Amino acid sequence: MASVGAGKKLLAEAKSFGLGMRDYLNLAIDVRGSEEADKRYRDDRGYLSGYEASLAFLNLPIQNDFERGIVLEAASDTFQTFPGVRAIFPEVVDDVVRWKFRQDNLETTNALVGSSRTMSGVELISTVVDDKAEDYQVVSAVAELGRFPVKTIRLSEQSVKFYKHGGGYRFSYEFDRRASIETLVPYVNRMDREKEMSKVRAATHILINGDGVNPAAPLVKQADFVAGATNKKLNYEALLRWFVARAQAGIPVDTVVGNWDAYIDWLLMFAIPTSNNNRTDAENLAASGFQIGGVPILKGTVNFALSSAAPNKQLIGISRGDTLEELNEGGSQIEETERAITNQSITFTKSVNTGYKLAFSDTRSIYDYDSTDD
Repeated sequence: MASVGAGKKLLAEAKSFGLGMRDYLNLAIDVRGSEEADKRYRDDRGYLSGYEASLAFLNLPIQNDFERGIVLEAASDTFQTFPGVRAIFPEVVDDVVRWKFRQDNLETTNALVGSSRTMSGVELISTVVDDKAEDYQVVSAVAELGRFPVKTIRLSEQSVKFYKHGGGYRFSYEFDRRASIETLVPYVNRMDREKEMSKVRAATHILINGDGVNPAAPLVKQADFVAGATNKKLNYEALLRWFVARAQAGIPVDTVVGNWDAYIDWLLMFAIPTSNNNRTDAENLAASGFQIGGVPILKGTVNFALSSAAPNKQLIGISRGDTLEELNEGGSQIEETERAITNQSITFTKSVNTGYKLAFSDTRSIYDYDSTDD
């Protein structure tokens, strides 16, 4: 009970600052300045961080090092004997997974968002208001005593909507008693993938429908750029004309978001008819110098980001750097971790609360290449 009480107190302190356990321990613990620290918490790289020192003090290794007599079974024994230590169970498992094997997620918000930050309070959606054209000089250079065009950033009365993403596994007592912490690696990998896909779905929804303050993305038809373009098939000329139109408007597209079917259409669009009987289509494509994954526009490229939630036969074109911002709620997993301390069997959860808001309302456009849509 003493261990449980200590673990719950630690979680409460971290939650009061809006921090996850790793960040809280790094900020709260400073091991420098004692003879014991020099012996136990210092290596060739210098002093251990607060989180690393906590692992060493609690005998929680994250990898096997048989030459030094370090085995992951020690971590399992610690979690079973001292339930309060489960306060940092998710972080330790994360480190084990990172050391052992971390898979690449095909669907990830990293390809969609321009910036990501952690916050601990309510976040209001911001809007951008331009000065009227008559308030400043519309010339290539500002004349002496002339006014620069100024954009005003205001906060709306509507807050960012947060979505909870994640999952968990409940271990039976026998599993917990007999299994090593390494056993969790494949299960955590799948849970990480499912969590990231859930985040991508939420981000895609905001890109299409807006965030409640900024409106939904406008839609253009492929047939509007090239009359007679084959229905449900990407037309290279029409796509380029869409890209150029967005660039001429001052908002060039550098990322298109589409589902799996759109990705196949994207790849097939670059198929080159065989003009040399001695080479295959793939060899002709390689000889052209083009690399699949981007459409060459002047000296830049347009990259493809995968989202299963994107509509069929549509591409969402965005200027990634100034479109979508991801907000992560600090310490969002504290409550789930607290329940793991008090239960006899461990329930391992991984969750994150994220919200998305748009920086500008004009950086998105949906390209529809199915003329049969309403």
